[in-house]
Amino acid sequence: MAMLEAYYMLLEKYLETKQKHRCWVVAPTFPLVRENWMVAEELLKDVIINKKQTEMRMDFKDVGFIEFKSAEREDEGLRGAGLDACVIDEASRVSRKSWEQGIRPALADKRGRAIFISTPKGKNWFYDWFRMGQEENREIKSWMYPTVTNPYFPKDEWEILRKTTPQLIFKQEFLADFLDDDASVFKNIPKCIRGALEEGKDSENYTIGLDLGRTEDFTVAVVIRNSDCQLVEIYKQNQVDWSLQKNQVKALCKRYRNHLVYVDSTGLGDPIEEDLRKSGINTRDYNFTNQSKHELVEQLMVGIEQGLIGIPDCEQTKFLIEELKSFTYEILPSGRIRYSAPEGLHDDGVMALGLAAMGVSYRFYKQRASPEDLLPVNSPAWLEKKAWEKEIVHNMSLPKRLRRQTPDLAFS
Repeated sequence: MAMLEAYYMLLEKYLETKQKHRCWVVAPTFPLVRENWMVAEELLKDVIINKKQTEMRMDFKDVGFIEFKSAEREDEGLRGAGLDACVIDEASRVSRKSWEQGIRPALADKRGRAIFISTPKGKNWFYDWFRMGQEENREIKSWMYPTVTNPYFPKDEWEILRKTTPQLIFKQEFLADFLDDDASVFKNIPKCIRGALEEGKDSENYTIGLDLGRTEDFTVAVVIRNSDCQLVEIYKQNQVDWSLQKNQVKALCKRYRNHLVYVDSTGLGDPIEEDLRKSGINTRDYNFTNQSKHELVEQLMVGIEQGLIGIPDCEQTKFLIEELKSFTYEILPSGRIRYSAPEGLHDDGVMALGLAAMGVSYRFYKQRASPEDLLPVNSPAWLEKKAWEKEIVHNMSLPKRLRRQTPDLAFS
């Protein structure tokens, strides 16, 4: 729509003045600039008389030309002679400086029109202009539509997205809501407060998340019962020699015999994970990067928002509940969301819970009970299913060396 509108703004100006006019299409990054170029190239092919991709410029008969610009260098490269029109794609990701010191002055002397299209990204300058457009204002108008109003968007996909996308992401990316720049991440925590700590049972399977402390951080282990996603044990230790911590972790795993331990293997955690595995503990390493932490947190968000994870309200879990309540997000200049504990606080419990939730995450995305879930207990089909699950757990506990040599399908 915006690429077509860029041309029609030139056409309207031409019909008024019988002169050629100039339009910019601005995007926050070069890849998006190229994408806009390709869209315009396809939609406007019948009216383009000349195009120079090296200059990112398209010429049209009589009406003028469109130039495609990147705002990556802020106002640099966005200065020039007066503009008659401009389309700013993903405007919320374009800096205030690019708009105020580059694009806006270029539009001013010719009273040029600007169209902003974007997904929200916090309450920045784009939000300010959107809000002005909601008021009685002849010069600025704004509209907001959720993704589902798009007639080409598959309606059955909407319900799946609503149920399986973290509320925070769903609001911004699909409902077009302007989120606060800094707010709590985990919603619906009260619905998860239930159950009690308990000793391990041989009839149950458990997933243990182990987040290793570094310097001032704590080592935290969280044990979740797989059958109902209930937290049944939690361990927290700080400033204790690793050899002692290892013995305590081994004792914990011995109490919850049918276990799989997801270990934070970042940095020095890799040899520690290997040390635990050699001690006879079923482990799986999880290396924290910006992306993997992002994915882990958003997976945990889904489980908590649906109230699927049970967390006892007791003295041992008090620190974890407080960490969940204070855990925040920050919207970066790139538009990505960064999750972290507030400055001066810890997130070791949150990370350990996220690792433990890895073993039950498939429950967070189930839409309905499958026929296999309704099998009579101890029936032949039920026993066959249990045998297959046991084989999966066995594969997951294989040494890391073998897992890396085995096709991923074997662990799917």
